[in-house]
Amino acid sequence: MIVQANQSMSWKANMWLAASLGVVCFGIAFAMAAFGFWMIIPFAGAEVIFIVFCLHWTIHRLSRKEVITVEPDAVRLEWGYKEPDICVDLPREWSRLKYHCPDSPFEVGQLTLGAHGKHYVLGKCLGREEKKTLFTELDSVLKRK
Repeated sequence: MIVQANQSMSWKANMWLAASLGVVCFGIAFAMAAFGFWMIIPFAGAEVIFIVFCLHWTIHRLSRKEVITVEPDAVRLEWGYKEPDICVDLPREWSRLKYHCPDSPFEVGQLTLGAHGKHYVLGKCLGREEKKTLFTELDSVLKRK
């Protein structure tokens, strides 16, 4: 299973958003410069650069993947962007899946898979219903032999 956050817009769509905001910012800045407030132009440029940086940072954070592989003997957990940064192998027979979901509507809960006293958080990027679905699917796969 591959778990990844929902990217509602592609990088190209984000750049169109940044460009349209840049046109608005620079349009206002140049209009103000025509009235003698020329110092607004560098701030408009800094604003557009900041918007592009924030969009890039958000897309980068949303592209992190969790790969969960269930084999007959082991469960392999991998986290990373383009390739796995972290790999963990757990024995399938000792692996325990837990989902703790508080009653608060503002909490999404915590899904963990652990064995031998070590627990690993799964689905950090998922909402409450998505975590429940992942829990149900993983639980059914782990119980099969």
